[in-house]
Amino acid sequence: MKRKSLLIVLIMLWCQLPILTFAQPMEVSLTDYDRLLRAAYAAAQRGDLLELRALVDELIAIGHVRMPNGELAHVDHYWLAEALGQSVPDTPAIASRLGALIDALPPGTAIAADALQQWEAVLNEPPFNRDRSESWFTRFLDWLLEGLANLIPDIPDVPVAPELSDPSQITPIVWVILAITGLLFGGLIFFWARNMRRALRPVIQLAKPDAEAEPVTFSEAQQLAEAAQRAGDRRNAVRYLYLAALLWLDEQKLLSFQRELTNREYLSRLRDQPPLYAQLTPIIATFEAVWYGLQTIDEHTFRAYEQQVATLIGQTGTYHEATA
Repeated sequence: MKRKSLLIVLIMLWCQLPILTFAQPMEVSLTDYDRLLRAAYAAAQRGDLLELRALVDELIAIGHVRMPNGELAHVDHYWLAEALGQSVPDTPAIASRLGALIDALPPGTAIAADALQQWEAVLNEPPFNRDRSESWFTRFLDWLLEGLANLIPDIPDVPVAPELSDPSQITPIVWVILAITGLLFGGLIFFWARNMRRALRPVIQLAKPDAEAEPVTFSEAQQLAEAAQRAGDRRNAVRYLYLAALLWLDEQKLLSFQRELTNREYLSRLRDQPPLYAQLTPIIATFEAVWYGLQTIDEHTFRAYEQQVATLIGQTGTYHEATA
């Protein structure tokens, strides 16, 4: 009988061995990690959910990244699976988070200490980190239940248990405990019902740019911005004005326009041109706040933003020549 039990235990451990081996996090080099991030970023920029979902498994399997100096950096991409698990994934927000990760990567093989600290700081902030510790509400419940347990007096041993139907057997402190417990569970049910009601509300899908209407020239971007402004859609007007500025710099051979580049990479390529760098920085800041941050832009702020784009264009030619 003992041999049979030992054999069953060994068989169970052998069956669990592949699962334990598969669950080990994977380690990749910084080059491979950068390649996967940029591929996912480009797919999110295009709104290609099929390719993005195909890359999720590879990114989730990565647990550590081997830096050029030999150090290991912990990474966690479960937030990407949660974002894609929504009924309507917000690809602009996903692209923004992936772009932030790419911007935080070291620029070359010789990683600097401050760059590594900056990258770790980004990964340690929401939404990239996953805090698996107990919440304050769980700790509060544990403290409350423990306090209530200490208030309950010890029940002496009696030969015959009292009848539950007799209210006189229940002490006042037990009535107080029952009342507090009822209020506690009533509050829990109330908050649960309220959160469920909010979760079941219809999700309003933000207007996404039509892939077929993406401008490829400065004139097209400017015309789309004017059309969006006439329609009262300042959010898309801000985006098309930003694309018009990038396409204008590309046509003037001052900056190569590539859709897979992040906003910070565009700025880094203009560091040798301080005037254009200084003028493009506030334009990018306003675009990210309105497009990714979903901030409302009023008429006065939009006019100031439009003037910033016109001033940037005026650095390499008059505004009338650019629209001709």
